[in-house]
Amino acid sequence: MSQNQTGPDSQGNDPTSVGVPIGGFIAFAPYAADNVIADADLGKNPLSLPAGYKKLGLVKTDGAPQKGIEAGDAIEFWQEGYSLPGEGKRSIQANLAENNDAVMKLTEGKEPDENGIIYVDSGLPAAKVVLLAVTRFRNGDEERLNGVAQVTAVEMDQETRGEMRGKSVTLEWRPDPLFKDKPYKQFGPRKPIEATAPATRQAAASK
Repeated sequence: MSQNQTGPDSQGNDPTSVGVPIGGFIAFAPYAADNVIADADLGKNPLSLPAGYKKLGLVKTDGAPQKGIEAGDAIEFWQEGYSLPGEGKRSIQANLAENNDAVMKLTEGKEPDENGIIYVDSGLPAAKVVLLAVTRFRNGDEERLNGVAQVTAVEMDQETRGEMRGKSVTLEWRPDPLFKDKPYKQFGPRKPIEATAPATRQAAASK
């Protein structure tokens, strides 16, 4: 394979399309139609977020975002060899490294008062949020997920001396009318679409 290869080789394999994550971010906003990123904007570069979004900050390397699908029980027919897949659930899990107000709001459903105090509830927050998860890859591709989610598990790392203490958070994507009754919508993995400058758009329209 040539180091300058830019497409599939003679075997049809394309190493440049391999997804090697190099970073990204997770952000959330209150459940509201105004916080749904428009289809035409989700793939744009730069990505402009509605004002309600809060980024959750740094994520631990050993707790990088992990996406999962849990399949429900299949529906089997009387005739052997035939079945329908059961209702599945999609989730995303990440080990959040920062102790910031956004993480507190997501995991506890509250923000500290003027004294820095919150009164902690026994259970997890019941509120749904609008979630955005962005993964950037070495080849310039990006994957962006936007949908409604709810926190279903929170687990603190052991407080080992001299080591980073993270907070592992699992969110389950919830099918919702804001997203056409689907768990989320997805852009990519592919190259983001460069936003066209107004002057360029006007020149193109005049041709």
